[in-house]
Amino acid sequence: MNDLVALQSTSKELAQSRLHAHRNPADVLFVILVGESLGLNAATALMNIYNVNGMPTMKVDLKLALAKRHPEYAGCEIDANTERCIVKMKRRKENGTEESITSTFTIEDAKRAGLFPKKDNWRMYPQRMLKARAISYAVNDLFPDIVFGMLSSEEAQDIDQHTEKTMAEYKIIESEAEALPGSDTNDEFAELMAATQGVMRNLVDNKIDGFDNEVRRHSSIKKHLGCSMIAECTNFHDLYEYHNHLAAILRGANAKPTIKERQVELIERMTKLATGEELEEWLPKIQGATRHSALDDVEAWLNENKTSIEGDSK
Repeated sequence: MNDLVALQSTSKELAQSRLHAHRNPADVLFVILVGESLGLNAATALMNIYNVNGMPTMKVDLKLALAKRHPEYAGCEIDANTERCIVKMKRRKENGTEESITSTFTIEDAKRAGLFPKKDNWRMYPQRMLKARAISYAVNDLFPDIVFGMLSSEEAQDIDQHTEKTMAEYKIIESEAEALPGSDTNDEFAELMAATQGVMRNLVDNKIDGFDNEVRRHSSIKKHLGCSMIAECTNFHDLYEYHNHLAAILRGANAKPTIKERQVELIERMTKLATGEELEEWLPKIQGATRHSALDDVEAWLNENKTSIEGDSK
């Protein structure tokens, strides 16, 4: 492993780059170290390893690439369509024997798991998602010494984040304003910093109120804290107020359907009620929405035009 101090300095610099998805220097450092264990340079690791739902994951393409460069890799056949994907992979051991595995994932498997047609990525790209799942399973089973059980990014994105688990994992301080702590000891400040970062991570991971968008996230931090990252804040009072602001957004989001849930519902309504130009105009707006306000516009249009649309369709 490289000198830790040098790596920490490099991680701070790389965290400022817009060519990868990691903004926290600690996350950058972690990804670099994981990459080293996999034999990857820092750039390749940062572009292919992600934090998804609180877990380190890698693109399925990287999983396959790691398997292919293994000295015991002996070939792979992939047969995929929109109904199923079959992956046949082989590994030739040092003693000359050959081990093979067949990994199959079907659209029926996806339905049983609640993935299709509930999730947008499965509904719009079924062949790609079936392929990703079957390849990931094959590599995990045949080359466990390469990936050590790491999920593919595609798999991790399909894991639902339940409200009960979310609220338990991320502590939310709900003290009244008059009970604002007067002390800014290191322990209290560190606890508040961790709590604020946890709430923000929750908002990002669950794409709440557009916080998964980097511009939206940084503008919010700049407005409330006057810096580019939460970790750069040094004012206890400002951080406390910002934590409560983010926590209020999180509580409000957990009290109503998620953006993804609303997208599924609105797409279903739109495809039943509208045709032609209406679909071309509104479907991209639904699929590309990152905030509830954008979906509110679609829902308002549907409610206003429902009677006339139903009349035209009869």
